[in-house]
Amino acid sequence: MQFNPTDKAVSLIGDIDFLLFGSSEVLNTEYSLTDRCRNINIMWDEAVSILFRADPNYKWDDTTNADLPFATLDLTANQDHYTLLESALVIHRFRVKDSGGHWHTLEPKLRREFSDSELASTGTPTGYFKIGGVICPVPVPNYGVTGGVELEFQRGANHFTVSDTTESPGLNPQYHQYLSVGASLRYAISNGMREKIAILEKQKTAIADAMREHYEVRSPDEKPRMRLKTSSIRSYGL
Repeated sequence: MQFNPTDKAVSLIGDIDFLLFGSSEVLNTEYSLTDRCRNINIMWDEAVSILFRADPNYKWDDTTNADLPFATLDLTANQDHYTLLESALVIHRFRVKDSGGHWHTLEPKLRREFSDSELASTGTPTGYFKIGGVICPVPVPNYGVTGGVELEFQRGANHFTVSDTTESPGLNPQYHQYLSVGASLRYAISNGMREKIAILEKQKTAIADAMREHYEVRSPDEKPRMRLKTSSIRSYGL
């Protein structure tokens, strides 16, 4: 579904009106467009958290992005940290080039796992740690390479603005209604609409379950999770 096109038949905003007020032909002013947009974005972030957990190997990315979730920076001699992009929620891989121009994938660690001598050393980085919105290679590189830093990351959803019209959420269209149902539910809760709350909560849960199942199935490279089953057979001291 699109955010707020002229044709309300394919509209998130129109679906909210239909779910709450029974008709999407005219925008119901009791639920402002500003409030709807904010609540849709809140539900979009919630959907992303479900997608991240359900689809760890595929590394879901908003399909409305015009680029891939990679960033390349210049490697600067004696620079001990690089500021993370605001859009990077999770770092999947951090690579740097050595002085000969060859890529090396660095090993992620906690800062406390490095010794004092390692933190004070310079040379070709072999590991890194993250702290306070920056990423720090260890050892600190004592050379520079143009385009010598590469970050592979996972980012969140592209939020809607009130002025958007034909823009759509960047996930499988079958689950777009998660956003309009969730935004409707937030309105129903704030206005004490008890019957609507019960219905919308069931709808939201059903869509979330279907979405989770879909994205789990499309990760065929994930290793099966083995769990030990506890026995219900009692021991009688034999």
